[in-house]
Amino acid sequence: MSAAFSEDGPWIAVIEKNGNSVYFADHNENLTEGGWILLSGGNEIQLPQPLNFTYNGTGSLKSAGAALELKSEASEEETEITISYPYTAHPFYTEKDKVTLDYKGPEAFGQKEANIYLVEGLDLNSLDEAFTDVRDGNSVSLKEVFDDTTNSTTLINTVTLDENGDLPSSLTLDPLYAGSYGVVIMLAGDGNVDPESERKVLSATCFEVLEYELKIKSPNKLKDGDNLEVSLDLKKAPSEGNYTYGALLIREDAYRAEIYASSNGTAAETSVFVNGIDVIDEFDINSTNYKTKLNKDELTTEIQTLIGEGNGTISIGEQNQNTLSLTAFDLPPGDYLLFAGAYEKGKGIVGVAQTEVSIREAKKSDGSNKKQETNNNPVTEIQEPLSQETEDSILDTASSLGLESLGPQIRGEALQAAEVIKNPPKLASFLIGFIGTLLIGIVIIKKLR
Repeated sequence: MSAAFSEDGPWIAVIEKNGNSVYFADHNENLTEGGWILLSGGNEIQLPQPLNFTYNGTGSLKSAGAALELKSEASEEETEITISYPYTAHPFYTEKDKVTLDYKGPEAFGQKEANIYLVEGLDLNSLDEAFTDVRDGNSVSLKEVFDDTTNSTTLINTVTLDENGDLPSSLTLDPLYAGSYGVVIMLAGDGNVDPESERKVLSATCFEVLEYELKIKSPNKLKDGDNLEVSLDLKKAPSEGNYTYGALLIREDAYRAEIYASSNGTAAETSVFVNGIDVIDEFDINSTNYKTKLNKDELTTEIQTLIGEGNGTISIGEQNQNTLSLTAFDLPPGDYLLFAGAYEKGKGIVGVAQTEVSIREAKKSDGSNKKQETNNNPVTEIQEPLSQETEDSILDTASSLGLESLGPQIRGEALQAAEVIKNPPKLASFLIGFIGTLLIGIVIIKKLR
């Protein structure tokens, strides 16, 4: 074990640069002491079940004065990290919603003083910029890297964790303006160490405050052999706006995310699999094309591949086309999840929603009668992107497709998988909300090669 991990505590990663160190706490699937930040108060979108991430490969990298080390119980030559995300949903907010957060940490942090920060502008792009700066040696300190790649960081509270290592009570934030935000919980320090030279991150997460509320109008029951007609309403959005709408229908039992990543620290020897599909090869991703690789039609095809034949269908409309027809006539009977999103160029995802649809086997007596019953379904606004001009950015597009909820929420841990080691398309940006902590630590594997 290196000197970096001589530090006591449940740490899984450490980044060192110019005498500064940032430690990241380990996480596990335990709901009461797993180390996760739980967000509530917004509109929840269902996450894939299960949602697992496994990394196997090198655990120590150095570049441009920065070093990353990962800790695991595997051999010194090979690092293996496995994480299961325990929560089944992730909230998305609008400007009228309050954000409530809670933290359940390990007993090792019991009675420790912790600082809770709200970070404005913390999203995948800012993390990408930060790690590029670290890798290329563009900044003097880790603090400078962080400050330069986010809009602002505000200390919102300092608390003493209880004997179990948890927040003594949940914390509620007033409604926020639309944008990307992060919450970071760090140990406050004991006064013996310069806080600028050593920081210890207990947990972190990201969330979106969306501009508008998106409503879905579609049948909640569908006869086997019918297509699904969907109408989307972006509440209070200016009529002169230019929006791209998308919808994804996926079978509940196919809605899972098993992400496996392996690397020796080089791009050539890096693999990222999502539900058994090699996303790097499948999407032909490399460090120069990952932001512009797919257009709308190509993205649709690739997402369909990720969903799997017979497991679902997607549709992305033309500009301002808010009625979509999803080809569902060949889908088997069963319970499905319908995700929808609205994208505005220059702003990103501005509205998301989710609802449920059941496809029932048609009675033989129905013959060729394919009449659909159309009901207004209450829609849950959530934060999964469905994007429009994918040519602008895969992140925006993939997100906009509810793909975030896909085999890559390919956002939570998939995020790590794809971002973890290559310049994967931002398909892996779906569940950007959870794995914040490991995301920040492990993504470096890709950036510091």
